[in-house]
Amino acid sequence: AVYNVLNKLESMGLVSGMGDKPKRYIPLSPGSLIEHLENSHQDSIEELKHCLEQMELDEEAFDFWHIHGYKNLILKLKEAIKTAQEKLFISAWKREIDALDIELNDAEERGLEMTVFSFCALDKEYGKTISYGLDENELREIWSPKVIMVADQDTTIMGSTRIQDNSRAILTQNEAITEIATNHIILDITLAGSRMGFDPNPVVQRVLKRPDIHLDRLLDSK
Repeated sequence: AVYNVLNKLESMGLVSGMGDKPKRYIPLSPGSLIEHLENSHQDSIEELKHCLEQMELDEEAFDFWHIHGYKNLILKLKEAIKTAQEKLFISAWKREIDALDIELNDAEERGLEMTVFSFCALDKEYGKTISYGLDENELREIWSPKVIMVADQDTTIMGSTRIQDNSRAILTQNEAITEIATNHIILDITLAGSRMGFDPNPVVQRVLKRPDIHLDRLLDSK
């Protein structure tokens, strides 16, 4: 059984066999092992990409991607931030904003236009940030935490941010859901402007698909 394992490790390139009877096995050095695993992993990813490119996929099958568990949700949020090209809108609580700090900083450095809304007090701002400045722990006593993120106005992630394996969220490129999510963020920003005494229109303009449409002008026309 031991030699079967050693032979398998040799076939994977993780050890080198020398001699015959008895055969000696010499492991890779730590540096060589890491390099070998990195190259092997990258080759596997490239092979997977090639296979997926050859597949005929039904786009409707990917209309909704169900995200199970908090850890997977954070990973998907990070991926969405990294791949966003132009704009990012996010409504989230402090814990989730903190978890995305590295990705949000990187996105800001590469020029991504970001609009962040939170009911919680935040340690720092990213792009244009609107916050009520509420204590997160006190907020949890009356509300269940959630997140809404819209990337490039075509990809939406939204759902519960409770740290539980059974928490649920969705990732979608469904146009109707993305519009609902965007409007939810716009409403939160508009109400914040009313309650906190600032003009929300410049911030709302960043989120609208048609920034030339001014909310006040529409209301005044009635």
